[in-house]
Amino acid sequence: MGRPQTVKVRDVAREAGVAVGTVSRVLNDHPRVTPELRERVEKAMAHLGYEVDVTAQSMRAGRSRLVACAIRDFDIPRFALFIKEAEAVLREAGYTLLLASTTNRADIEIGLLSAFRRRRVDGVMMTLSDEQHRDVREALSAASMPVLLIDRDGITTLDRVTADHREGARLATTHLLGLGHRRIAMLVGDLKAFPSRSRLEGFREACSAAGMVPHPRLLRDNVLSGEDAYRATVSLMALAEPPTALFVAAMDTLGGCLRALRTMGIAAGDGISVVAGSDSDLAELHAPPITAITWDLAAMGRHAATMLLERMRGDEIEGGRGLAVPTQLIIRGSTRPLPS
Repeated sequence: MGRPQTVKVRDVAREAGVAVGTVSRVLNDHPRVTPELRERVEKAMAHLGYEVDVTAQSMRAGRSRLVACAIRDFDIPRFALFIKEAEAVLREAGYTLLLASTTNRADIEIGLLSAFRRRRVDGVMMTLSDEQHRDVREALSAASMPVLLIDRDGITTLDRVTADHREGARLATTHLLGLGHRRIAMLVGDLKAFPSRSRLEGFREACSAAGMVPHPRLLRDNVLSGEDAYRATVSLMALAEPPTALFVAAMDTLGGCLRALRTMGIAAGDGISVVAGSDSDLAELHAPPITAITWDLAAMGRHAATMLLERMRGDEIEGGRGLAVPTQLIIRGSTRPLPS
């Protein structure tokens, strides 16, 4: 059985009774094609089983209709909300979204930017492991496509969509202070990244407003995984004067903290107050439910995709734009007044 014969543009033109140029104009959405001609050509394409050569069409048009999204880790469940909404906006505009993981490494970020450029990706949304990394900045400058940063705010020449982590951390810390807690431990991520820096700033701001100096031994940074959170929590609770409250500000590390407390026989809420830096199903379903900071990741995805589309269209926009999504504190049973 031989290979099926490929249907050409000229075959469609013959079937529809139009010129080859008319078929090309229909394929490229030319505004001067009448509805009647468009319908004839589309019926001919359907009858013959004609398939558009997307690669060739993209090369002729100078664009791929592809947008890339490169994030630190696929294992952050709530980030799916960002991806889902961004993809819906881009798909409506005729783009396909590609996903890649950077594993929070600068060398991979640089390699991905190079690969996206070679593949003529039309735009990129991405996180960065270190916004001040010289080689990463050079790779961003060399990018031939618009790049939007996700939850990173250190490069003001690029568009950025962030959450107001500083305010969220300030609200959480003020809440704990209002319950009488003074020995508040904080687990935070990589301080080279905007979210962690902002959360630490909000924490210190709330402590300063209350006339309190945070205990240096109660801060644990570079907490990037559940295992990191487990070890940090065990270390904190083993201190001669352990904390009375835990602010687990590192993204998606609450599970490690709670596992450590359970192993040590300490109950969240009764034995120690706990606040999560980002809300999750675990925070909501835990007994007791965990007080948590939340923000609209779906809205972040929509804003990011819309801003990137504006850049890809070539809209006249001066300088990099920054958009911050507000944060809120959801108070639940895991935070209680400090016993007298």
